Amino acid sequence: MPIWIVTHSDSLCKFLLPLLIGFSAAQGRHALNLIAALLVCGTLKHRTLAALTRLLRVPHADQYAAADFFRASPWEPGPVQHALTVFLLQTVAQIQARTGWRLLFVSVDDALCRKDMATHALEAVSLFYDHVFQRRQKGRYTNASHYVSLHLQLGLVQFALAWRLYLKRSQVKLLNRTRHQKGLPPLVFRKQTTLVEEMLAEIAPHLPAQCKVYVLYDVWYDGKQLHHFIRTHGWHWICGTRSNRVVNARPLCQWWIHLGQQRIQHVCVRSATRSHTYLVRHVTGRLRHYPDPVVALISKWDRRDRYPAYFLCSDVSLSVRTILKYYGYRWQAEVDNWFLKERFGLADYRLHSVDATRRWHTLVFAAYAFIQYRRIVPLLKNPTATLPGVHEALAQHQTEQMRQAVCYIAALARQGQSDQHILAELMPT
Repeated sequence: MPIWIVTHSDSLCKFLLPLLIGFSAAQGRHALNLIAALLVCGTLKHRTLAALTRLLRVPHADQYAAADFFRASPWEPGPVQHALTVFLLQTVAQIQARTGWRLLFVSVDDALCRKDMATHALEAVSLFYDHVFQRRQKGRYTNASHYVSLHLQLGLVQFALAWRLYLKRSQVKLLNRTRHQKGLPPLVFRKQTTLVEEMLAEIAPHLPAQCKVYVLYDVWYDGKQLHHFIRTHGWHWICGTRSNRVVNARPLCQWWIHLGQQRIQHVCVRSATRSHTYLVRHVTGRLRHYPDPVVALISKWDRRDRYPAYFLCSDVSLSVRTILKYYGYRWQAEVDNWFLKERFGLADYRLHSVDATRRWHTLVFAAYAFIQYRRIVPLLKNPTATLPGVHEALAQHQTEQMRQAVCYIAALARQGQSDQHILAELMPT
């Protein structure tokens, strides 16, 4: 049975409405309607505007008006993104003051919103390299849109904090030709590392000053520019790296044999379902064009592993076990990406323009932020509270919406409405 939205949740209105900067009353209603529908659409295969609108039993719910809200309505996603990010960081600061947690982790990640290979009319969609072979459609390239995001973790608090849509240089060049003809402002190409630096600069003034910050990212972002940028803020970084990275004038791929006299450390890494013990050796040295010493780790599944994993850390005071433990916190970014794409429909947009796609992303991230915020609300009252999972917080919100629908049906019945009238009210043909 679908969950019909007959009235909006008070907690959702209280969370969302202050963040809709510059919205008119009609625009605010559309945003609230769509986010409310995204929160209860768990049984839908595709979160299209038509499917979301069928869940709404509130005034002014229309799929064509919703399409115009993304396509032609004059609102910018930037102020909403910034207001949402600042609100979440203020909440993090309040929780940090109450709990005293001092370790804060910011994970950098990027993901693809996959589309069919025949999709060609969506401006944000292009062929991107896909390192997840199981999802490839043709060779190693996937027809998709690409976004970069930051994920924050402070103790039990976890937020998908900031995001940017990434466009290739060829996409920007092609789109600017038509945008000039339509009188739209030109797009500016930015590298992924530049987008990451912009997001880190945006959140830097709002992070709790008492926390020690570690920025976590994988091999695709390993580079001196991002390393220097992070250290200028007084933070540390931990990243995956390539085998040809040079430490103390020697590639990392040669260090395992060179450290033959060093005792191998056995580090057990546990996941939700299993655990595995890795064989690790480490060396402290210097990188090219980077002034401070770093710790480099070489990790193998077993002694015969021919393709070890390599990691770098700017904090030389950490032990090998702690570095791998901290780097493992990046997994939460993958969990957030799964929820955003599979449960909240981040990849289900059917919008032609880049601007409309950014607006869709903004509402989807806002819906997910509401659930993450609702999950950690008990910490604002009790620092030792036990927090539910994201799926439990989402189920709780859906239960509240279903109760409102049941109460609405009961109220119609008490008013003497016939069965035909109630069915016409809730299930129009």
